[in-house]
Amino acid sequence: MISSEILIIVVAFAVAAAAIYILYSIILFQGTNSRGEELQLSTKNILEQVDILFEKREFALVELLATKYLDRVPGHVDVRIFLAKAFFEDKKYNSAIRQCLIILKQKPDSIDTHKVLADSYIKKQFLGKAIREYEYIVEQKKNDKESIRTLAELYRATEQIYMAISAYNVISELSDKDEDIAEVQSILAQLNIEARDYPAAFEAYKTRLGIYPKDIETNKKLIELYIKISNYTAAIETLLYMLEFVTESKMLLWVYDTLVSMYVQTEEYEKAIEYSDRLLEVQGSDKFKVRNNIAEFNIKLGKIQDGIIILEDLALMSQNAFDITVELAQTYIINKEYQKALEKYTILLDKGLPREAKKVNLLICDLYIEWAVDMASTGKYEESFEYLKNAAQYNTINPEIYFHMGENHFALKNFTSCIEEINKALEYDKDELYKTKYLLLLSEAHHNIGNFFEEKKALTDLLKVDEKNAEGLYRVGLMYIAQHDVKNAEDAFKKAITYDPEMIQAKYNLALIYENNNKERAKELYIEILSQDPTFEEAKNALNDLSSNNDNV
Repeated sequence: MISSEILIIVVAFAVAAAAIYILYSIILFQGTNSRGEELQLSTKNILEQVDILFEKREFALVELLATKYLDRVPGHVDVRIFLAKAFFEDKKYNSAIRQCLIILKQKPDSIDTHKVLADSYIKKQFLGKAIREYEYIVEQKKNDKESIRTLAELYRATEQIYMAISAYNVISELSDKDEDIAEVQSILAQLNIEARDYPAAFEAYKTRLGIYPKDIETNKKLIELYIKISNYTAAIETLLYMLEFVTESKMLLWVYDTLVSMYVQTEEYEKAIEYSDRLLEVQGSDKFKVRNNIAEFNIKLGKIQDGIIILEDLALMSQNAFDITVELAQTYIINKEYQKALEKYTILLDKGLPREAKKVNLLICDLYIEWAVDMASTGKYEESFEYLKNAAQYNTINPEIYFHMGENHFALKNFTSCIEEINKALEYDKDELYKTKYLLLLSEAHHNIGNFFEEKKALTDLLKVDEKNAEGLYRVGLMYIAQHDVKNAEDAFKKAITYDPEMIQAKYNLALIYENNNKERAKELYIEILSQDPTFEEAKNALNDLSSNNDNV
């Protein structure tokens, strides 16, 4: 204990003696009248003095001593280098920059000075100038990893992504430790993603995983990249691999949840159910949400009853079962159990808040419309009209009510009534969500009562809304044929086929036109029609007639 105290006293005495000596030197340096004496003293001891002070981080004393000396001997580069370093360490970056620029005029290849200058530029956020200095340093010291790394970080900070990638690749090649290589590869992967060079990003991740194959974060980022480029199969393979070593609950939740999402993307709903069941077993999983998803997957697989059983159970479990009950009702609708769906909506109306009641009224309206359409599809038009009237009680301004009434009237050949209902639908379709299909039916109804002026107007309005509507173009073509306007009919049929290459009727009518002026093209169209529908008798007969005529010729 005593010896330690003596040692501390001796060191303190030595430091004090050095400081006294330095102060004495400065006083002598300032006060001497003999230039020869001051130079002799300063030249012999100055570097040793500033070096000792710099090592002891006495930067203020270095600045004082070096400045006074350089006032007398401005060309002493080594002293000025210490002064520049002291200014930098003392956070006097502007002063450090000035000293570095003076030094580099005398000694332009001073690497230490270039580095101090570059680091000062960084502190002042003059990153472009810092990059130029570090590029010079790296050019002189090609294998200096730290300088290359600083340059890479500068490139990254100034969004010079490709230059940063190049620099980090050099660092990776120079590194001989696995942990260093792995660290750089993570950075390279991120930079290549920013540059949208996904193959290079994959290569970087895989290089890192070659060192740390069970690194969770890297595997996670690899999966996210697979998902980004929609390579769901590779994402699934990596997720299944992660299940071999991931044990922490939070990460397990992420793996299973992402895996289920991938199976949904690939429409492998059986697998989605399998891994959702496993997800239920993981601590912290949202069991209500997962079971709800399982119900949805069953419904997509056509196992509607299985989905309904789960949803009924969830509705009983939930304190606020509004969303689940709505989902359950919509599932009953899919299963064409309209009465059960109506019962579920009625329950919500009985206990719902005003805001929810408004939504339920709209849903009941949609339910009755679905019910009415289903009735009409089996020819039960009386019941269909009744359900559409019920729908109007819940939402009078729903245009689909009047459209389907119009469809029913059209099927029953009540074309005037159809026109009345479609005009109502157009009136209520404020957002014009369904305007094209309304106008199409309207044009057909007018055609059937021989009102060709209104038919043309409806079709013209339709094509103003949707100029690429193939059905509308086809009907315009038929209208031109009726008026013996072959040229415009041909153009209309061509456009219809362009926008819907599968439209057989447009092809057939176009082929009929070509029979008069381009028989080879007509034959090609008939062959194309029969490849789509071998039972199209009119096309078959027309093709046979054309072939027979050619044989006779």
